[in-house]
Amino acid sequence: MTTLPKIGCDIVAVSRIANSIKSDHFVERIFHEKEIEYCNSKIENSRAQSFAGRFAAKEAFVKALGTGFFGEGAIVPRDIWIENEKNGKPKLCFSDKVTKFLEEKNIRNWDVSLSHHEENAIAFVLLT
Repeated sequence: MTTLPKIGCDIVAVSRIANSIKSDHFVERIFHEKEIEYCNSKIENSRAQSFAGRFAAKEAFVKALGTGFFGEGAIVPRDIWIENEKNGKPKLCFSDKVTKFLEEKNIRNWDVSLSHHEENAIAFVLLT
């Protein structure tokens, strides 16, 4: 029996994230240290867009899994983060807890695509 790929998509208003990242509590609760460092290195508008794209990727990931946050396996947003390869391509990274969860679900491959334009950021995640 072949398992179908799983896909998740999320779109976020950059202005919503721009307001939220004014709170250190929000940033530290949602984003991994590497994401915070990367996004904070950007100029103001790009900073909010970068955070928004990463937030959308986290949501798209749990949608692809079908768990949502705090559901099966108790995945939290900081368990998932985006790093960039040398060529700039984003890649999904996971905590040990998420890596184990993916292994248990027989998910061996994943990819992510991020985009933002003016007031919107979008992410797609594919799991196989």
